[in-house]
Amino acid sequence: MRFHRLLATVVIILLAAGFSACAAGKASIPTADELRASGALPAGTDLDALRRGRAIMVTECASCHRLFLPHEYSPEQWRGIVKRMAPRASLGGNQAADLELYLSVAGRIAAGK
Repeated sequence: MRFHRLLATVVIILLAAGFSACAAGKASIPTADELRASGALPAGTDLDALRRGRAIMVTECASCHRLFLPHEYSPEQWRGIVKRMAPRASLGGNQAADLELYLSVAGRIAAGK
């Protein structure tokens, strides 16, 4: 009986940790509106392109591997990554450009640059 209580406690703790990690991960992938609200969006940035780029990230990129946060790589690194991965994900030129724009802008804002 004591073992079952211990096991139940461990499961509850792991579930709670997992749910909080998921919530934190989603909060780290800002929407275009959140980027705009930060006040750090470069003038003239296409919000619709940011929305499309984010959508590609959370649907296409996440279908094969974990989501990498925009601030994990520099804009220059993202450019190379998107160039390399776009054919694998069957992204067209406009889709790749939208994804690169989102990753670069969101990464710069998250890094405070």
